[in-house]
Amino acid sequence: MAPPPRRDSGGEDLISNLPFEIRSAIISRLATAEAARTAVLSTRWRDTWRGTPLRLDDLELPAAPGPSIARVAAAAGEPWAARADAVAVALASHPGPVERFRLSRTTLRARVSAAEAWFQDLAAGDHRAREISLLCPPEWCHGALADPLLASPTLEILSLGECRISDAGAAAASASHLTELSLSSTHISEAALQSLLSGCPALRSLILRHIQGPRRIHISSCRSLVLLGVWQYKLLEELTVEDAPRLERLLGDTHLGTAVTIVGAPKLTVLGYLVAGYRDFWHGIDKPAAQKKVAKGLSALSNSVKVLAISVTFSGKKNVESVMNLLKCFPFVETLHIQGNKRWEGGIDTIDSNYYQKLDPVECIVNHLKSVRLEIEVENRRGKGKVENQNMSEFVCFLLANAQVLQTMKIQSAMSNNPAWITEQQNLLSQCHRASAEAKVVFEGLKVVRHKGFSIEAVNALADPFDSDIDIMGY
Repeated sequence: MAPPPRRDSGGEDLISNLPFEIRSAIISRLATAEAARTAVLSTRWRDTWRGTPLRLDDLELPAAPGPSIARVAAAAGEPWAARADAVAVALASHPGPVERFRLSRTTLRARVSAAEAWFQDLAAGDHRAREISLLCPPEWCHGALADPLLASPTLEILSLGECRISDAGAAAASASHLTELSLSSTHISEAALQSLLSGCPALRSLILRHIQGPRRIHISSCRSLVLLGVWQYKLLEELTVEDAPRLERLLGDTHLGTAVTIVGAPKLTVLGYLVAGYRDFWHGIDKPAAQKKVAKGLSALSNSVKVLAISVTFSGKKNVESVMNLLKCFPFVETLHIQGNKRWEGGIDTIDSNYYQKLDPVECIVNHLKSVRLEIEVENRRGKGKVENQNMSEFVCFLLANAQVLQTMKIQSAMSNNPAWITEQQNLLSQCHRASAEAKVVFEGLKVVRHKGFSIEAVNALADPFDSDIDIMGY
């Protein structure tokens, strides 16, 4: 609730007599609906609300519309029309500018023209916005054209879900102050994506999540970019990053069947997840010419990556070979995350210690690896599941026997609350040679994922985004 006017014994309204700057600071800390209610307190509070940049978040609007509005909305076949009406009223009542415009539970499916009018106003009208987030669920797909937002001179943060961006709109992009961009299930062509990025020179964070259209993503000359996230999985054929001198983190679910080329990213220190175990390790890795091409593409990042995350199924030698070849590309990795996934394709092989003894030394494992986190799910202890569990145990022994500076190995499993299982694993590991006298093996439960999605700010604040309650792989 908005604070009631405070009066002294003489009846004077002390709070309303505060300077405008203080009253504005009070309103800016209130939820959307509460801030609007201050306008009924007095003319001075109404003027203060209208003079304070609008923070409109539909999560802070009433969860249920009034009975009369609900009946009208239901009759029109638009159960969420009342919430869209509330948004329209808020914009019409406030002269602007807009500090934040965030919709996550308002469907625009039947209001596409209204949404596009909002975009126009938020970009170039009186309501010029600093932050816009449209995070609509897929079932509320609206396909509104978001072109006007790309030319906003005031926009700094933009998150779009279920929208469209045209080639012409992307070519005219001139969001000079835009620092954070997130596109989720947005329709955009490969050419339009490149044009859009060229028109956002200040971009520091870019998230591309299941965008519709591109099979190839080319990030070029984004010289301010610090964080890049790409979640396309098997739909992505090529990922190219060139001339990104400030890039520090590349996150996503990049499949090793994707042709990956990264050059000009000397500060890249965090990389993952790279998904192994479904298709070949990068295109043509077994062919010398293709292997040289991959090595050339990775030359600029191999020495800088310190934190690496891999998702793999330990069902066969081919998958383990993929992991070993991958680790050879990053000789200075200090922290390794291995997520054992439950799916596999093709046959299954038993991998024993003799296999690892024949391998050449891996630079990062022998000389630099300090921390390992192995996330496994033990569900089927028979057949393929049993063999896969044995293969993972052999991989753990291989790491312990070769990592000379290893300090900590975390084994996270749903079975960690089973004392018998832990005892069994400890007995197995006690038979493994340890190259590092300081190496400690710790058994933990699977991490509790509290955030299926995440904010760019939250990820940037984490020293290691893979060892947190944010689901990087499943985003």
